[in-house]
Amino acid sequence: MTYRRPILLLAMLVLGACEQPTAPVVKGLELLSDAAVANFAEQVSESSDVRLPSLHGLLRAARKAIRASDGGNKQAIRHFRRARHFTSAAEDSTEAGNEEAAKKLRRRSYGHNLHGVVAALGTEAVERAIAGSEAGLTRLQGHLDGREVSEGVARRLAKVVEAVGKAQEKLAAGQPVVALHHALDAAQRIRHFSPRYIARKQIGRAREVIKQAVAAVGDAPTEEEAKSIRRARRLLGTAQEEFKAHRYNRARSAAQRSARLSWGVVNGRAG
Repeated sequence: MTYRRPILLLAMLVLGACEQPTAPVVKGLELLSDAAVANFAEQVSESSDVRLPSLHGLLRAARKAIRASDGGNKQAIRHFRRARHFTSAAEDSTEAGNEEAAKKLRRRSYGHNLHGVVAALGTEAVERAIAGSEAGLTRLQGHLDGREVSEGVARRLAKVVEAVGKAQEKLAAGQPVVALHHALDAAQRIRHFSPRYIARKQIGRAREVIKQAVAAVGDAPTEEEAKSIRRARRLLGTAQEEFKAHRYNRARSAAQRSARLSWGVVNGRAG
């Protein structure tokens, strides 16, 4: 189908068009392959002038802000420590074979991380995150506008439009934490055009945060911290193996779990 940049509610029309049995045929236009779209999405993700937001970057900035305040932001610290607790509990559930409980615990950990970021960095960080996702969307739309793309690409891009719109709406409604979630969701959806790219980035981040966690605890980790670091290292190894086997979604998932554990240690020590 030919992609046309959605304006306001026209995003829903793109979704509607994708639900038709066959995409419209436009003579004279060559289908832009999903691989070509993925390559451009990688460029957008790496662009220094777009600056797509990431939870990894926000957690790092939050830690710096807490350290600069000499541990004064107690609310953020409490949220990050709760996030660490739920992340560790999620891994306990996974090892016990209760993945449904693990998913719920990871969602709770994620929520506390978002609350901690907003408490540490304020709504200005949310505004910057939304601006970054909007810039990435604009860049991607500009590249695809008027070109023939697959129904899957059009459907996924419409989801990015929807996420950016929700982020703007929730921020205007005074719900910065929810707005931040949607801004991060939009950014991740852009990155997900290339599963290989996002898996590679997540593995690199997981490796980096393990080093930070080890440095944060020094020679005196608590039992919980030591356990989290061991698990993080094991999951990083799993992620690397899955990546080599070209199972990129599994690699990404393992790397994300590794990074969550390490960030729990790092930000739990921020105060």
